[in-house]
Amino acid sequence: MTGMAFKYSLIASSTLLALKILPFATTTPLDVTPNSLRSGQLVSRAPLAPLPPPFPLDDLFTEDTAGSDTQDTEEPLRYLILPTTRSSKADTDKVYTDLVSKAKDTNPIFSKGDIDLGVIFWTALLVPSDAEKLKSDHPILTSVAEDKAVPLEGFRDPVPSVEKRNVLHRNRDEPKTVVKQQDSPEQLKVVSQPSKDDHVSNLKNFAYREEAGRGVTVYIFDEGANKDHKEWTTQPGTKRWFFPGDPNDPRYTIDRTETDRDEDGSHGSCVYSMAVGPKNGIAKNADVVILKHTSFNPKDSDDEDEEDTVESATLYGMAIILADVKEHKLQNKAVVNLSFGLTTALEDASRDKFRDLVKELLANDVVVVTASGNDRDPDNEDRSNIDDYPALFRRDLKNLIVVGATNNDGKTWPYTQGGDLLDLSAPGDQIVCAGRKDSNRVISSGTSFAAASVSGLTAYFLSLPELSERLKHRGKTAQNVKDLILEKAYPRIDGEIKVLYNGEKSDLKT
Repeated sequence: MTGMAFKYSLIASSTLLALKILPFATTTPLDVTPNSLRSGQLVSRAPLAPLPPPFPLDDLFTEDTAGSDTQDTEEPLRYLILPTTRSSKADTDKVYTDLVSKAKDTNPIFSKGDIDLGVIFWTALLVPSDAEKLKSDHPILTSVAEDKAVPLEGFRDPVPSVEKRNVLHRNRDEPKTVVKQQDSPEQLKVVSQPSKDDHVSNLKNFAYREEAGRGVTVYIFDEGANKDHKEWTTQPGTKRWFFPGDPNDPRYTIDRTETDRDEDGSHGSCVYSMAVGPKNGIAKNADVVILKHTSFNPKDSDDEDEEDTVESATLYGMAIILADVKEHKLQNKAVVNLSFGLTTALEDASRDKFRDLVKELLANDVVVVTASGNDRDPDNEDRSNIDDYPALFRRDLKNLIVVGATNNDGKTWPYTQGGDLLDLSAPGDQIVCAGRKDSNRVISSGTSFAAASVSGLTAYFLSLPELSERLKHRGKTAQNVKDLILEKAYPRIDGEIKVLYNGEKSDLKT
């Protein structure tokens, strides 16, 4: 695979799909009550007594000792149960009560819900016959299938990342409304390139407004980040972490370390750096929430480097973002960066649930930005068009922003997937960004990093007070921001796609 640090590959089967991470990490029951959600941390606690059917739901675990008898011939499996979005409380209460009676007493039920969407999913340990009966007895259930693991393939750069050992600094000498970053990397100068006639090689600095994302939250659902890097330690915004995953699933341990697990590409650290980093980022003053993908290591794998994640953890991560936005009242003040892709050949209930969560974020005036994908084969034009989710959701969700990659001159990166669903591009070919160790930096490529720049630009525009009246209207903010970004973007080369632009002007070299 090329360019982006990871891509979810959903494999169609008679069971639900799950995800495999390549190269990417028993816990006591964890408290994910509203107070722990507010703090962004999960804390240990004693097992809970049985809970009544919840609605609306936070994250729940309930232990019940009245499970149904298991036939000797049936091995219990961990199931993902998906109801129709916005199912009634009465219907979800019935499912929950039935689950309590059927769930095996060695593992509690885990669920996630939303005050508007209702129950998003449950996971529970069931025997197959009970799972089949649960599905047949409850018409609101779109799927009851094993929460299995599938390959999560990396969007890797065909040219391996090159590590640099320079320490990063940024010029903060100018206390002006417009700041000129003199030591900016070339890809950042592109963002304030005033005209295609002013070639990026002739630009002296990166120009930006000093607000630079202040008061806006950027959610980054990725592989973590490097907390020891100057891009992290000198970034002034608040920072929080979440670790999505089912704490009751005995098949894997949730990686709760505040690190970047991508040893090959520094993917999470690079995405963070391009969005909000003081050296490489656009929204240098934004607040940040990191959601770290759950790692799943299959016991029967012969590949020591092979790691997986389950699809329920991805749905859980999206639900966490939605709940956090509502709890902290971040409507009109947030952007979500999704630099990954899930593929499937067939329609699937979990994919539809993923789409529903993206749609609900957009409806709550949260801008969502995703990468177009890196699977185009430049030799035979194979997979030239976007074919992954969430980018494919753009067919239905017109206010979703899909981003491809160019080089710093504005020429499309050869591996970028495009087509009618591609909205614009940003530098993503041999860009410089933060690495996962110390304060090193890497040179890498991929639409992941281009998407991160557009997420940073989104936070940047949302922080400018004079744009508030134009952008922030209930139910329309995501589209308004997208319209502004596309209005300002322009091709750097005739015949190429539009490239992002922040509206400021870099100084020219003399």
